[in-house]
Amino acid sequence: MRISKIFTYSVFYILILSFGFFCISCKKGKGIDSNEWKEESLKITASLCDKYRKCADPDWKEVPDKLKDFTKSRLDETNCQKTFRDSNAYKLIGENPENIKSLYRECSKKILIASCDELKQGRVDSLEECKSFKKIQSGN
Repeated sequence: MRISKIFTYSVFYILILSFGFFCISCKKGKGIDSNEWKEESLKITASLCDKYRKCADPDWKEVPDKLKDFTKSRLDETNCQKTFRDSNAYKLIGENPENIKSLYRECSKKILIASCDELKQGRVDSLEECKSFKKIQSGN
């Protein structure tokens, strides 16, 4: 009789653990796979990278020597898009997917119409859409 109780409880605990692991693995999901969004967001990202490349100081006077190559490489279109592909926005993780799309579109529009001086002064940090989008990207 005692063995049957142990067996019953063991099965019960195994089922609970299995369910727990299943739930955890679902939570860590890889996001929503939307080819339309991936294509659109990569086009937006390419435009943003281009804007920042054009606004960057061509002589890189304000960038410390140790960071020049790193900074230049980050603005390179391939690396810029590679970084974006690893982001929450690209994978539609961390918020309602439609909200992520909307915030990225709105923030990007405002960045693209901003002057280089406004970007250098950090105007982007004061835009509500960009603040909210940044929170999604950082996972907060």
